[in-house]
Amino acid sequence: MMTDTIQRQYNEVIASHYDLDPQSVTGDTLDRAAAQIRKQQIFEDTQGRVKVYDVGMGTGMFFTRLRAMAGDRIVPFGLDLSQKMIECAYQKIPDLADAVDNAANLDAHFREHAFDLISTHFISGFVPLDVLAPKVASRLEEGGYWSYLGATKDAYPRLQAKAESKVLRWMFGGQSLDIDDMVHSPKDRQEVFDVMERNGFVVRQCETFQPRLRFRDLDEFLEFAYYGGWLTPFIEAIGLHKAGAMARFVLNRFFFPMDDNHSIEIHLAQKVAR
Repeated sequence: MMTDTIQRQYNEVIASHYDLDPQSVTGDTLDRAAAQIRKQQIFEDTQGRVKVYDVGMGTGMFFTRLRAMAGDRIVPFGLDLSQKMIECAYQKIPDLADAVDNAANLDAHFREHAFDLISTHFISGFVPLDVLAPKVASRLEEGGYWSYLGATKDAYPRLQAKAESKVLRWMFGGQSLDIDDMVHSPKDRQEVFDVMERNGFVVRQCETFQPRLRFRDLDEFLEFAYYGGWLTPFIEAIGLHKAGAMARFVLNRFFFPMDDNHSIEIHLAQKVAR
């Protein structure tokens, strides 16, 4: 996927809707990541202020959870591809130090700092995990932590099956929502473990989160998947967001309502001496 296309989608489509969090998947997942940090007692074990680098920061939703735990001890640094998302984050985190860039370039920013905690949430679909891992390790203090959230290719099993429907492919010129070919997401939990261990991390907490999804009709699906940012590139690729009246009728008649589930790996790993 082209970086400039993703950047436009976040600036023009997703940023203004992101905090609405349809079906609460983002918020629930971030709550679980924050719970891992609380259970590991990172802030209790770290003296003084805690430098946190949120890569793919979005609208600052994770920083609000960290601030709720540790207050002004959190020193916030954030990187995002979308300037609009960063502007939303400033409304929550006024003392934020920010950079606009691709997450693959996370190591090129804030070079004068080493971090106690780095979070990479929902970006491994765009940047492969084996690219992220060594760069995260290079910017962490020894003993520092990596909070990782990422979908696996087990996400949306019913949607992936329906995407191969002959009717759907005919309606959209032979194209489909071929998620497996368009994202870099890891296959499963074991792949996440393996990459982390190869790059000098020990996983301290982990969870596979599979929240249930329910779409009553196309509009509810687009609210989540297009405006909510989960599948925006795929939807634009086949033009589903521009479906006309007849296409909407057929989709609502034959494809909805739909029940499905996400599949998200939530890991907290620590950088250890090799």
